[in-house]
Amino acid sequence: MAVPNDELTSPVETHQLKKNTIGVAGMVFMVVAATAPLTAMASNLSIGLAFGVGEGLVGLLVLVGILLAIFTAGYVVLSRRVINAGAYYAFIGYGLGKASGAGSAFVATVAYNLAAAGMIAATGYFADIAVGTMTDIDLPWYVYGAIALVITAVLGLVGVEITKQVTSLVSIAQFGIIIWLGIAILVQRPEGFSLNVFAPDRMFEGNLALSLVFCVLSFAGFEATAIYGEEARAPRRSIKVATYCALALLVLVFMGSTWSIVAAFPDVQTVAAEDPGSLIFATASEYLGGWSDEMLSLLVAFSFLAAAVAFHNMAARYMFALGRSRLLPERCADVHPRFGTPQVSCAVQIAISLIVLVPFVIAKSDPIINLFPAVSGITSLSIIGLMIGCSLSVVVASMRGRLDGETAWSSKIAPAISGLLLTAIGVIVVINYQDVTGSDSWIVAAMPAIPIIGAIYGAVIYRRRGHGHDLEEHLTD
Repeated sequence: MAVPNDELTSPVETHQLKKNTIGVAGMVFMVVAATAPLTAMASNLSIGLAFGVGEGLVGLLVLVGILLAIFTAGYVVLSRRVINAGAYYAFIGYGLGKASGAGSAFVATVAYNLAAAGMIAATGYFADIAVGTMTDIDLPWYVYGAIALVITAVLGLVGVEITKQVTSLVSIAQFGIIIWLGIAILVQRPEGFSLNVFAPDRMFEGNLALSLVFCVLSFAGFEATAIYGEEARAPRRSIKVATYCALALLVLVFMGSTWSIVAAFPDVQTVAAEDPGSLIFATASEYLGGWSDEMLSLLVAFSFLAAAVAFHNMAARYMFALGRSRLLPERCADVHPRFGTPQVSCAVQIAISLIVLVPFVIAKSDPIINLFPAVSGITSLSIIGLMIGCSLSVVVASMRGRLDGETAWSSKIAPAISGLLLTAIGVIVVINYQDVTGSDSWIVAAMPAIPIIGAIYGAVIYRRRGHGHDLEEHLTD
């Protein structure tokens, strides 16, 4: 069913998000906020340099970027056919059936809710470091985490019009410090920039599974462009342009920043292994001066906050889509009468974050050491699984004649290639799951069962209730 043109300017209705509130630039910055380049350097990529393939991570990031570009060819084909706040939900359902779409929606909902909670914890952790560096104030991380949770709730409620401005400022600040640091390293140690980082023996030597999962995680939030489709101006064009722009920007930023860190030290893997979390701070202190520690620690905290807001919005919109389809309580689809945001789902997401975080607070656990392994493992496998499902959906939809007018590359070849390669990455991650999470806890090892249970529940409840009209109402072909 086609989306009427006048619907794009209609007033806010119950079960309808506010339209025309975000354009290409805003969507790109929402993706950048979710991926949070500076936080990736302070966590995922530093760990990859320390315990993964070392300097070969630079080349591996480029390969993952190419894989995502291939995946995107099929992804944007579906974005021209269906627009939905639960993007993978509708995309997978389009080709594989609504029960599969419903199952995938619950996988994404679990992953993004956990990611939001993890980012709140990280915000509190790094805010504590930043404040402690600048002042004599010493408060528990969860105090700052509580403040971050309130800010996230407010920004989630007022909508993407305000949120995109905040995340844009944080993203620009991240780019500024990353470029500044890269130039400083290039000027002071140009000989460190070697093409050896792209040699196959460097890219595939070491803990490949850990490096792959953190490369994929660095691009988490890639789906944000399509998630905001219902709120976008000229959604079909905006999603395509924003997705490719965001991917190109992120590949350049991740490759450039990681290459700069590698170039900064004669043996970056040894330096990183001593303390991965402080690698970027140590690099900035050496090449920009000691004064950069305070600024960088504060910027990392704000970067994690922007990521928390981005994942909060993504999780809330999934629950909104599920509520609208009555696969969750219909109240989840209620929108704020003024802001046009999914107010109930936003509140539910904040509650879920509290449920996740409170046990760690009570147990006095370290949020980075104890919480992040579980979150990273679940999120990475969930995202890989969703992308595989999306690729398969394109191929099946094409074989059923539902993608007339599309090229063979975008409707068959590209999604088949991306699906196979993503499956291979998923198998590598599963086989080496303990190394990926860095934890031998049976609880952490068992946590990937949560999204699997979610997928089964979603498919079963769809078949029992027979709902899912949401998928049909937002078809654009």
